[in-house]
Amino acid sequence: MDRNCPAGAFSYPGGIIPFGPGQPILCVNDQCGYYLDRPEVLAELRGGGFDSLIALATQGMALGLKVFNVQFMAPSLIGQERELLPRAVSAIYQATGCCIAVDSRDPVTVDLALGAYPYKAMCNTVTGEWDNLNAMLPVIAKHGAALGSALVYEKGVPQTVEERVFVASRIVEAAVEHGIPREDVIIDAVCLPAGVAPGNLIIAMETIRAIHDELGVPVLLGISNAGFMMPKPRLLDLAYFIASAAWGLDVAMIDPFTPSLEWLSPAMDFLRGTDPGARGYLGVYRAARGRPSPRVAGPTAAGNARDAPEGKALSGQGQ
Repeated sequence: MDRNCPAGAFSYPGGIIPFGPGQPILCVNDQCGYYLDRPEVLAELRGGGFDSLIALATQGMALGLKVFNVQFMAPSLIGQERELLPRAVSAIYQATGCCIAVDSRDPVTVDLALGAYPYKAMCNTVTGEWDNLNAMLPVIAKHGAALGSALVYEKGVPQTVEERVFVASRIVEAAVEHGIPREDVIIDAVCLPAGVAPGNLIIAMETIRAIHDELGVPVLLGISNAGFMMPKPRLLDLAYFIASAAWGLDVAMIDPFTPSLEWLSPAMDFLRGTDPGARGYLGVYRAARGRPSPRVAGPTAAGNARDAPEGKALSGQGQ
């Protein structure tokens, strides 16, 4: 817990990471869930090891993604969440120096995991369902974390902009009632897989604008959902990221190996005016000049679960 961290920011061993309207896009490494589909990773976790996830977080950090989303919601791990998630949080942040995001639907697990991180975390555990809000918000407020939401409620995933704003309003109002600042409430605008809902892009973009205009809170999208179950999923993710960045996206849950993301994210910040001095873009350029080429193109020998054969279903898809 870091009570000195301001609203609208996370903290980690390296300092403060701001997010929200007017700030550069915050890209969060969301690939932990995909790795749970790999038998060798599951075996490693059951044996108490986290080397594969530490390597994934380290690679994300090298590509500019300072926040790593930790979630163990694979069916075979649900019974071990309370034991494994806090240990993983501690091991990963200590080994890599990254900022931690926690993702679980069990309030006890969330409490234990947030307690294992002595900084201000992101907590991707909130939905628009009243039972979830009543269970999760006191835990998040207790630890001074910021919350990321999945825009689901009792009727399922809201399909229209108006319905999404309705559910978002419920989440924001409930969070504020629990003492969580509005600046720390990050609302999901809902990125549905393009293969299932090919016209959803425009609805999601209009939702970003509506949430900013009507609620004034940060907005996130699970960009890795865009290409799910399609050939070349990262290219679809890339297209979705470019569009959403132009519409004002604040937080992207994304695969760090999305093509050219290391360059594209600061380029979009420069072009949309959230980094008018191009410090991020020029920083990547200067860093690239001082290192060998090509850059890391993908995961280590452990591989990436998103490189699975086309058509294979993957569990643990981020919201």
